[in-house]
Order: sequence, then C-alpha cells, then structure tokens
Amino acid sequence: MAISGGRAAALVFPSTASTTTPLPSTVSLNPRALLRTKAKVAAAAAAVGTVPQATSSGGAVLEPPAFDQSQLDAVPVTQEGGDPGRLKDGRRSGSGDSYKVLLVDDVRHTEKHVETALPQVVPSITAEAARQLFHLSRLKGVAVVIVAVKEHAEFYAQMMVRQGLRSAIEPESDMAS
Repeated sequence: MAISGGRAAALVFPSTASTTTPLPSTVSLNPRALLRTKAKVAAAAAAVGTVPQATSSGGAVLEPPAFDQSQLDAVPVTQEGGDPGRLKDGRRSGSGDSYKVLLVDDVRHTEKHVETALPQVVPSITAEAARQLFHLSRLKGVAVVIVAVKEHAEFYAQMMVRQGLRSAIEPESDMAS
C-alpha cells in the first residue's frame, strides 16, 4: 500500500455477492448474430438428439441424450477347458513345434495348492482338471498340463515354478500321433 499525505490508500475489491447490473443503453445486440447463435445451438442439439429447453432463469438446459444399453451388454462367455494349442480335429494351430508342459510330482504339492495355482497359470485348466492332473502326477510321476508352441510352453512352465509347482517341458513327438 502506498501512503500519500499521511493516509493509507485502501484497496477496493468489487463484491462477489453483488447482483448483476443491466447493460448500459449504449450496448446493442446484433439481431443477426443472435439468430446465428440460436441456429448453432439448435444444430448442435439436433446433432446429439436433444432439444434445448428454456428455464425460468432464462438459460437453456439440454436434456441428456438417450443412452444405448446394448453398448453395455456382457461379453459372450467362453467355455472353460479346452486346449488352445490344438484344433478340434487334432491338427495343430499356429506354427512351430509343439511342446508338452508337464506337472512333475513333488511331495510338497498338495491337492488344494495345485487346484488353486494351476488354473491361475493356465486359463484353460479348470479346478476339477487341476485336481485330476494332481492325482495323475502322483500316480505316474508326471502329468501333461497342456501342449503348446515352445514359447508358450516355456512361459507356462516358468509361471508354474513361480507358483511353487515343479514343471518341465518336452517336445511332443509326432510318432505317437
């Protein structure tokens, strides 16, 4: 604040609570510009399928556009199980050699652990299929979890190890089929 003549000059701010003052009579509105503005608002409203409605305060309020519920329909549910590495008639899909992902029996494996970990690693395996693979691995020493291309088989085996399951991969021989 500047002090002049021994008095402090006060800063004056307009009040935010004051009412709006009418425009001076020297301000005029261009009627053509006003018509163009109304036409633009009507065109924009027609583009979104809404019609502006005047309110008591003088402003226009747009109604919300109609919402298409079909956009939120659920994605079709896929069936669980199945082997994404093979087609229904037994032919292989994709290119490259196929590898078997094996669940190797280990005394640390429990049925509950295999039942929860295996479906997390291999999405096509259900909890029931995981239990059957657990019992098969106990009976025979190993169980084939899935047959896939080498990169996928390595990934599945690595994820099984991270979940605490012993795993291995081996090439699938064409002589057996």
